[in-house]
Amino acid sequence: MAQGLQPGERVLVLAETSPQWCMAEAAILIAGGVVVPVYNSHLPEDIAWVAGDCDARFVIAHCPFQVEKLVRVRDRMPAVKRVYYFHATGRRTLPDRDGRRELTIDVVVPPSDEWVRPISELKAEKTSVEAMRDRSAAITPETPCTFVYTSGTTGRPKGVVLTHGAFVAEIEAATGALAIGERDALLLGLPLAHILARVVAWVAIAVGAELIFPRSHRTLAEDVKATQPTIIPAVPQLLEDVQAAVISEAASAGRIQRRVFNRAVRVGLQVSQLRQQGQEPAGLLAARHAVAKKVVLDSLQQRLGGRVRFLISGGAPLARDLAEWFHAFGLLVLEGYGLTETCAAVTVNRVDRYKFGTVGLPLDGVEVALAKDGEVFIRSPGLMSGYHGRPDETAEVLDKDGWLHTGDIGEIDSDGYLRITDRKKDIIVTAGGKNIAPQNIEAHLKGDPLIGQAMVYGDRRRFLTALLTLDEPELKRWCAAEDVPYTTYAEVCQRPEVYRRIEAVVQERNRRLASYETIRKFAVLDRQFALHEGDLTPTGKVRRKQVTRRYRTLLDAFYSEAF
Repeated sequence: MAQGLQPGERVLVLAETSPQWCMAEAAILIAGGVVVPVYNSHLPEDIAWVAGDCDARFVIAHCPFQVEKLVRVRDRMPAVKRVYYFHATGRRTLPDRDGRRELTIDVVVPPSDEWVRPISELKAEKTSVEAMRDRSAAITPETPCTFVYTSGTTGRPKGVVLTHGAFVAEIEAATGALAIGERDALLLGLPLAHILARVVAWVAIAVGAELIFPRSHRTLAEDVKATQPTIIPAVPQLLEDVQAAVISEAASAGRIQRRVFNRAVRVGLQVSQLRQQGQEPAGLLAARHAVAKKVVLDSLQQRLGGRVRFLISGGAPLARDLAEWFHAFGLLVLEGYGLTETCAAVTVNRVDRYKFGTVGLPLDGVEVALAKDGEVFIRSPGLMSGYHGRPDETAEVLDKDGWLHTGDIGEIDSDGYLRITDRKKDIIVTAGGKNIAPQNIEAHLKGDPLIGQAMVYGDRRRFLTALLTLDEPELKRWCAAEDVPYTTYAEVCQRPEVYRRIEAVVQERNRRLASYETIRKFAVLDRQFALHEGDLTPTGKVRRKQVTRRYRTLLDAFYSEAF
């Protein structure tokens, strides 16, 4: 406020998950400002675009690595009055693209640069309590609280406008559904740029629960064990990592230990099936289960600190067999469903009412309906007020009766549980919870004249892959220039020289993408996508479902260690 922030003005937060992030958000909101989170992995150009689209006045950055990005695009953010940073030295576990693990602020900007200042200067500012109370008193449920930028199928991301009222409704509904109280300890291992993580943080603050911040992703395992959380929100990728670590340790043990482990898991799965039906094991199964718990199954609970009441899965679809595997170890994973446009969850499974393979029951105040084609419609007090500056696109998804058209296809069973079965829109949701528009990356790849068609794949997967076809006239020209014999398209596409050329293209294109958007593996197909075989629409767009079915074996192989 002392620096001139006016009610309703936007402040970007470009920082790692930390207590400082939460404090910064609270300060911005008390001052009547609007919080705009940005992922640390965003490229400078993307940050500049978000800052320009929301007309940001200030930016709060974590350390010099983030400040450096801002400095690179400073001239494209004329509305930004000042950048504040938490730490004068930045340290990375892995080197950045320039090979650096450590960076100090004096390398990025000179001390005399008034555009970049330490957060300590903000702390020294004085604003009267009365002035702050006046700002807070002017906030209503309809006042914008945050703009969260989410991927669109074409062009730039859209700023989802969520109000204070939407946040309050979500916090109250989630707290009631999951019976979270002041005795709980919630582990916050998700990026606070994601709406789910911010709701988790505010739930903990609202009920007076403990909020745990892991030191880093690499220390997560020991941090969880040391801090003993009762609730662990996670994305499926994190749960997959835990499962893989446990199975790997069992596989590396001796033959007898492996047999004991596998038998114990089988017993645990039998008990899980019973408990899903509301029953408990009895007789011989109960005795076998008691032994399995003591010898194997209880070890996972201890690995997670020993006090876990349940885990929450969100941000991406959870495989049913993964949920049942954790349940076999006595750990309940409650999957929920929601969008950025719904301020996180609108449905969730409960401790006493859950069905694996579904995303649970609606939260209080939430209405769920299905269109004739199965599209899920949502109406709730947590809905966005719209996309910032995009009334036409808002009207496309938010109808006059207040229903949000989610673009997801679902089913509602006789007990009211929602199951998501398909996606009407083409957005990819990775196992890590990142929303990615494949069309944007495909267009980026096709910017090279040698690439004719591209289909990016990776829904529910750990990373993105691609199927590529080549532009045949351009391929012939390239072969002639490089003295590569041209026989047939199918034969030439399999030549190592061609693969190396395309590999160089992919690597070059990856350098201009955020880390989670990069293509890790690809294949050059020996045939073109064809309209008459159902690969393309009449307008030349790739039919993703058809191509995915045709190349299912190859796509699955991308995610095996052997590929």
